[in-house]
Amino acid sequence: MYYATSAYILYSTLWFLIFISLHMGLEQLTPSSKINPELNCKWHFAKQLGGRDDGPNDPMSENFKRTPYASLIRESIQNSLDAVDDDSIPVRMSFRIKKLSPRNFPNLFGLDTHLDGCIRYFPQADENYKPMLHFLRKARDARDLYYIQVSDFNTTGMRYSPNDRESAFYGFVRAAGVSNKTSDTAGGSFGFGKAAYFYISPIRTILVSTLTDSGKYYFEGVASLCTHFNINDEKCVSVGYYDNNDGMPVDNPEDIPARFRRDEIGTDINIMGVEISSSSDKEDIYKEMVISVLQNFWLSIYHGKLDVVVGELEITEANIVDLVEQYFPDIHDTSRKKEYFNPRPYLEAVRFAGQDKNHRIYNETLPTLGEVWFYAYKNRDASARVAYLRSPRMMVDCKQQPSANGFYGVFFCENQEGDKILRRIENPAHDQWMPSNWKDERGKTNRIGRNGFREIKEFLIRCIEKLFERSNQETLNIRGLDQYLYIPTAIEDDDDDYMSEALVSNPTGSFKDEGASITTDGKQVDIPESSGHESIGKVLVNSVQTGIPDSKGSLLSGPGRRRGSNGSGVGAGKINRRNIPVESDGTPGTYASEIPVSYRSFAQKKNGIIVHNIIIHSDYEVKNGRIDLLVGTDQSDEVELNIVSANVGTVEGNSISGLHIVEGKNPAISIRFADDLPHSIKLDAYEIK
Repeated sequence: MYYATSAYILYSTLWFLIFISLHMGLEQLTPSSKINPELNCKWHFAKQLGGRDDGPNDPMSENFKRTPYASLIRESIQNSLDAVDDDSIPVRMSFRIKKLSPRNFPNLFGLDTHLDGCIRYFPQADENYKPMLHFLRKARDARDLYYIQVSDFNTTGMRYSPNDRESAFYGFVRAAGVSNKTSDTAGGSFGFGKAAYFYISPIRTILVSTLTDSGKYYFEGVASLCTHFNINDEKCVSVGYYDNNDGMPVDNPEDIPARFRRDEIGTDINIMGVEISSSSDKEDIYKEMVISVLQNFWLSIYHGKLDVVVGELEITEANIVDLVEQYFPDIHDTSRKKEYFNPRPYLEAVRFAGQDKNHRIYNETLPTLGEVWFYAYKNRDASARVAYLRSPRMMVDCKQQPSANGFYGVFFCENQEGDKILRRIENPAHDQWMPSNWKDERGKTNRIGRNGFREIKEFLIRCIEKLFERSNQETLNIRGLDQYLYIPTAIEDDDDDYMSEALVSNPTGSFKDEGASITTDGKQVDIPESSGHESIGKVLVNSVQTGIPDSKGSLLSGPGRRRGSNGSGVGAGKINRRNIPVESDGTPGTYASEIPVSYRSFAQKKNGIIVHNIIIHSDYEVKNGRIDLLVGTDQSDEVELNIVSANVGTVEGNSISGLHIVEGKNPAISIRFADDLPHSIKLDAYEIK
């Protein structure tokens, strides 16, 4: 009887263990992680004994709300490309939607008490935190929590040391506003990129697991909330950690939950919580990711530096062209917003570089930036846009160029020192280069960054000039095409220094592969002394009004509006054709009254370069004036065109400031436009006080 009872107990125990194993989907009965998948990990939010409170609203979220998955793609791939292990083979990225069972990770769902505490501490947090709390509890009831696993391979992993604030794992998991990239040219230098991960998660939670190239394992979860009460009504800090090491990263691989333990060098970032109610939801997320990969990393993939897996789709050097053509069937980039950017024509520029006269490649070594490249694809229907990329081969920006010719271009700097400079003038969103982003110790724009930025502009001008080399014909004045090219004028009694022999030509209606888009017959005739006509511009003179301005006044600052803006005022130094001052409603402020001026313009060729001359006649003296120049082309009635140089004043973009306009006739202002073509000119003048 004793043996039968013992056998029954042993038999029952064995079947119980088998049942537990099968129920949890585990292959073995040991180790303990198979029975306890969470391995006793739990949340650790330290008590806040003093210091400032962190509120429930985070302005950083606005950078990622509109295109969350595209932001994730940009930030995560950039981070991994900055940590490449062997640069002779591609970095491999994987983006997959997975799910876990809440019954296996009950402590993870204990975050709900802290979310509830956020609402109790900040009543105004109700709007943001109630949906988070609802999502977490709904997932627990549904017994499924979907999450996105972002994995990289052929990277070094994230090194960590408890006392080393320079380590990558510390910078990413345990610090805010800190970037601890190992490379001087690392893209995420502002330390804000990790926000892209948190703002995808509806519970603001990520779990990070890494295996370094030295064989070290690290794991920890982190939730970024706000100052709140815990379940005991004790005030807690905003950031909490999920681990089984008393609030410190887990470094023993046996103590890392098996689901999140890396088995290959690299890093997994698990973004906890994704709204998935149908298979189409998953497909929509994957599609946004694929499009972002193609838009931002087409060059990295095409050059064999990156492979990306999104769901089950692999994007590699072998199929990047086919995928770009599939997702972007239009050969032209007509997008006005970056999220709609079409990479196809820029890929074409690189793909066919040097193969024919319409696909060119230019290479120079610049004094500050070092070796740079420009790939150009000539197409008369193109929108004259240039994509800008640096070392990780991620697209930083794409800008319309001030050119009347059609082309697509790709600027690329891979030089290590030049890349450091471009990184310093890059904004936190990594989508723009501006010298003002790099300040020296005095708060001034750094000279090196300013020089590098100027070198890019000058390099592009040289490339575009070569791309559209003009023939030796001296065609300058084309009668009857004022609205397309420029206003032909005579100088009358102006100095002979501003006169040149001119040609008058008739349009043939055909197009040339080289030079201006509209060709002429090049027939030479003399310009009569009275030829041309006078145009009317204007000067705006500021005056401070404390009451209702006169009927001609226009509000320039204070609580005014500007056309197409969001309600902010316009300062006198920031007027341009998109910031048109509006009529005042009587509010006190600084106003401008218009003073008309007459001007004439003509073009001449000096040493093979097209120079435009503008002669202003004014009835008033303007001591500190500014003029904005708009030009007419065959593609647009009114275009801003960058000015390369002027014989007076200070040039910035399409403006010349610091001008002294005298009463009567003024000496000619000689300027050179970026595209080296003749144009009609519209002039707006302002006086800055």
